[in-house]
Amino acid sequence: MGLICALGGQCLNAGYLTIKEITDALEGKYVLKIPNNEIKREFQSLTAYYFHLDESSVAYLLDNFQNKNWDAFISGYRNILKTAVSYFDLINENSYQTLLLGLFMQLDNKYEIISNRERGSGRLDILLKSKLIDRASFLIELKYTKDTNVNLKELAQKGFQQILDKEYAMDMENVMKIGMAHCGKQVEIYVGKDAESIG
Repeated sequence: MGLICALGGQCLNAGYLTIKEITDALEGKYVLKIPNNEIKREFQSLTAYYFHLDESSVAYLLDNFQNKNWDAFISGYRNILKTAVSYFDLINENSYQTLLLGLFMQLDNKYEIISNRERGSGRLDILLKSKLIDRASFLIELKYTKDTNVNLKELAQKGFQQILDKEYAMDMENVMKIGMAHCGKQVEIYVGKDAESIG
């Protein structure tokens, strides 16, 4: 996965990320964390450097995400895909998951960042679990296709519906449920909350 994997590997080797929990030793899956605020600032700088972004752009993107300004968030995310990431790095669903986790890790003071965790009757892709009761948590289900003829909006809806069907949000309240569908540098998003489902 080229650049995207290189970023994750370098952050881990440099101590910017530490292993919090081993979720699957055989498949090499771990829960990572940023050890402290000083390293968090370095991690922000390194992420921005790798993707040729200024740190204010990343902060703006994450602010829009937390504030549920979805049009602004998806516009900024599309810009990252189009200008900062090589098409050859975007080879499967894991490529986008790694990219998003690299961005979301900067919010670990506000959210517990969880990935590839068994929950409900399946395995969720990304969960940003709020550390404050009165702030929303975010569940993200990623979908990927190589077929440029696939309707990405409909595929994103399927991701959202999977969150409901697999009960990833069981025993949680105030959860934004997000389906994100990717094809190369194209992306669509579908957002819902609580008991909402697709007709």
